[in-house]
Amino acid sequence: MTRSHFTIIAEMLRAARQGAKKSRIMYACNLSYKATEEYITYLLDAGLLRIGNSFHTTEKGFRFLKAYQIIELLLTTKS
Repeated sequence: MTRSHFTIIAEMLRAARQGAKKSRIMYACNLSYKATEEYITYLLDAGLLRIGNSFHTTEKGFRFLKAYQIIELLLTTKS
């Protein structure tokens, strides 16, 4: 089963919660270098990641993670 765009974004934001280098994010998410570059660019542009000495999840990124967890819970909970 392939991962969705949102699942990959959530994995990347989780990997960068306390700061992470690009290679750490790449390995944590099992992505190619090219895919990691594309997603990081997207996340920086969207304001979900910020860069200093390493990549960090922003407040907006944490809000995304919270919303993603709620959606995951709704989709996996049996009524």
